Amino acid sequence: MLLPTNPEQNLTTDDFPNNNINQMLIGDNDSLGIRTYRIIRDMILNGQFAYGDPIQERRLAAHLNVSRTPIREAISKLEADGLVERSGGRVIVREVRLKEYVEILHVRKLLECDAVREAAKNVDAKELQKVRVTIEKVLENRDVTAIEMRDADDLFHNFIAQASNNKIFIELIKDLRRRTAIFDHERMPSRKQPSNKEHLDIIDALEKRDGTLASARMARHINNIHKSIFDHWGPKN
Repeated sequence: MLLPTNPEQNLTTDDFPNNNINQMLIGDNDSLGIRTYRIIRDMILNGQFAYGDPIQERRLAAHLNVSRTPIREAISKLEADGLVERSGGRVIVREVRLKEYVEILHVRKLLECDAVREAAKNVDAKELQKVRVTIEKVLENRDVTAIEMRDADDLFHNFIAQASNNKIFIELIKDLRRRTAIFDHERMPSRKQPSNKEHLDIIDALEKRDGTLASARMARHINNIHKSIFDHWGPKN
C-alpha cells in the first residue's frame, strides 16, 4: 500500500498552483466548475493533498473565492477520474493501490502499442519535432521538477494518442493516465532520465514511419515503468 505523501494540512493561499488563482479561474472559456476542477486536480497531482486528505467544500470555496456549486461540480469530475472518493460522509483523496496501477499499466500497454503503430502512419513531422525539442530540454535540465516531468510525459503520450486518429484510443489513454497520474516522478525518482530517453527512442522510430519498431519500443518503455514501480514499491507492499 502506498503511504500518504503529506500529513493532513490546513490550506493557505500558498498551497495553490502558481499562487495565481484569479488568472486560472478566468483564463479560458470553460465553465467555472471545469476551471475549478483543474486547480484541485493539480493540487492532488502535485502532492499538495496526500492520500486520505479531505477535500473540504467550504474551505476550498473560501480560498478560491467561488461558491460551493463549482466546487461540487469539480469534486464530481474528480470522483469520475478516480482521484477522490466518498468515505464516512467525507470526500477524500483516493489511494491508488499498486495492484490497480499495474492493472491499468497493462491495459495502457495494449492500447498505446497499437496507438503508436497507427501514429507512425499519420504523425505530423513538424509537430513531432516540437515534442522532441521539449523532451530534449527536459533531459538537459539537471534540476527538472516532478511537475515538469509530468508535463513532458503528458505531452508525449497524449501527442501519440492524438496522432493515432482513433477517438477511442484518445479517450481511453487519457482516462487511464489520469487515474494513475498520482504516481508521479517524485515517487519513481530513478525514471526521470530513462523515461525521456525512451520517449526519444520512440520518436526516432516515428520519424522513420516504422510502426513496428515504435510499438516494440513503446512496449519496452511501459515494461520498464512496470519494473521500476516494483523495484521502488514492491518490497513495501
